Amino acid sequence: MKLTRRGMMAALSLSLSMAVLAGSAQAQVKPMVLYDDGLQNDWQNWSWATVQLSVPAGAVKPIKVEGGAWSALLLHHAPMSTAGFSKLTFYVNGGVDGGQTIMIKASIGGKLVEKPFVIQPKLKTWAVVEVPLKDIGADNQTVDGFAWQAQAEGAKPFYVTKVQLE
Repeated sequence: MKLTRRGMMAALSLSLSMAVLAGSAQAQVKPMVLYDDGLQNDWQNWSWATVQLSVPAGAVKPIKVEGGAWSALLLHHAPMSTAGFSKLTFYVNGGVDGGQTIMIKASIGGKLVEKPFVIQPKLKTWAVVEVPLKDIGADNQTVDGFAWQAQAEGAKPFYVTKVQLE
């Protein structure tokens, strides 16, 4: 079979088009916002802690969370795949007390995965937290929520905002 110049150019063009499509399929999906001054993208508050949404705090409206032993802020969603996402990011502030021990957990099938990522919010300071989904057993899984759970001593008020999957 003899290739003409036109046939060779068409084959090259097709190869380039397929390479571009394959590259874009591997590109990460854009971030999914769970909370930013309010719940977003069908995320819901299913918490078993005392939670106030959209609390005025300067330029942001975070979630205020406090509660007794093992209480939790739980942001719930219909089951969804985490494929394409690698981390859960959010800002946290320890309020006037700070130092609370909080476990970040994924919820799969309505149950919290016992593979927590532990944080201790700083006193009156906003800090960004990046939680690798693999560290909480949520990479390439079908999740239905994420929890910020207090320990046996409970949690004095702390604040969470700008929560998203990236």
